[in-house]
Amino acid sequence: MHRVVKEPDGRYDVAILGGGFAGATASRRLTKAGLRVLIVEARDRLAGRMWSQADYFDGHAVEWGGAFMLDRPTYPLTWKEIDAHDLRLEWGSLAETTLIWLSGGERRVGPMPVPFDELVSLELLIRRISELAARIDPGRPIEDQDVAELDVPWPALLEGLTLGPHTRELFAAHVVTLAGDPWEVPSALPLLHSIAASGSIAAATFFASPYDTPMARTLGPQLADGTAALHAAVMSDSDADVLLGARVVSVDDTGGTVRVATSAGDVTADAVVCALPIGVLSDVRFTPELAPELQMLASQGVAGRAEKVTVFVSNCPEPFYAHGIPPGGGFATASTTHHDGDRAVVVGFTSEPGVLDLDDAAAVEKALRQYVPDITVDAVAWHDWAGDEYARGTWSYLRPGQSRIRPAARRPRGRVTFAGSDFDARLGVEGALHTAGLAADEVLGILGRPTD
Repeated sequence: MHRVVKEPDGRYDVAILGGGFAGATASRRLTKAGLRVLIVEARDRLAGRMWSQADYFDGHAVEWGGAFMLDRPTYPLTWKEIDAHDLRLEWGSLAETTLIWLSGGERRVGPMPVPFDELVSLELLIRRISELAARIDPGRPIEDQDVAELDVPWPALLEGLTLGPHTRELFAAHVVTLAGDPWEVPSALPLLHSIAASGSIAAATFFASPYDTPMARTLGPQLADGTAALHAAVMSDSDADVLLGARVVSVDDTGGTVRVATSAGDVTADAVVCALPIGVLSDVRFTPELAPELQMLASQGVAGRAEKVTVFVSNCPEPFYAHGIPPGGGFATASTTHHDGDRAVVVGFTSEPGVLDLDDAAAVEKALRQYVPDITVDAVAWHDWAGDEYARGTWSYLRPGQSRIRPAARRPRGRVTFAGSDFDARLGVEGALHTAGLAADEVLGILGRPTD
């Protein structure tokens, strides 16, 4: 069982920088290999950008960061952990869900996302996206394929395609929800790769779930006891020391050892797993310097910067899933994840960073009323991940040009290896788990230990 320490206790075999899912998973693997491991975490808690808090409002928990586990084929490592630890799941609103669309200042309700006269436009969009995705071989590393012309923002790929205004707005809202930034910012390549891997646009957007509601099909399940339960399950198998409230200042690889200077004292280790978000790497001095590719990623940061908001509401007569680009900005997506009578928990993703004052409940209520006219906001919970000095962004969604350099950016540098979802095409916990396994094996190789 891991233990919290107040200061570094002598020399360690491995220092792991960052106590999110990547750091936790690497610590489990390395301590099981018999190594002495210290996790260095700047916050006063573990779990990084997956952070849940039980009984936040009226008996309901809040997921401040990532929460949805999505489908088993795309997230096999995550589901392996969920199954192994027999974690409980919740599928949100299981009743029939009202679909609400907002584009061109027009609110529509029902299964058809665009007006009837734009069905041809929607078909053109789907056909173009399918043709572009067909150029990608999902079985080969994306950096080894000649797809540079697809590694651009969506407006560039759709240039010359005659789309109706509602079609464009709703697809732009979809990209914002995926990437956390206006569709002019992220690369189109990640979504195209997902479509190629899943076989169709429908399969990449809707997946099989045990409940046939739009909310369940689009967002997937949540952990009933919060993502904290999953992180705790991983850490329950780790025998690492954990140093909280210790900000990493510098990492000096001398060739034989690595000295990590922190705000809580220096750490000496034979190897390091750096599991810090790429947005904060520029705040740490590395000797030798980071690889040029990683320096570039660190300076650019992640694309995802829009806000995820949990809103506790009343006067909400039925479960809903809303999608669009509201006039003046608001929520690109808002969905009930729990519904009881006329009260509900709504999770929303803003249409662009900073578009709403999320500390102003009246502003949040006004934004939600563009979808549900009489809804009342009782409480709002959100965390500014972009402004968080230990995150500098939300989830990792690629900017143009980053797909090609990301594999090289994650390569070990001397006795320092790298892990975290920011280094992998798999989103969230899945990317963290995958890269943690790679980094742990690299550390074992550096230390001359077997990797079986």
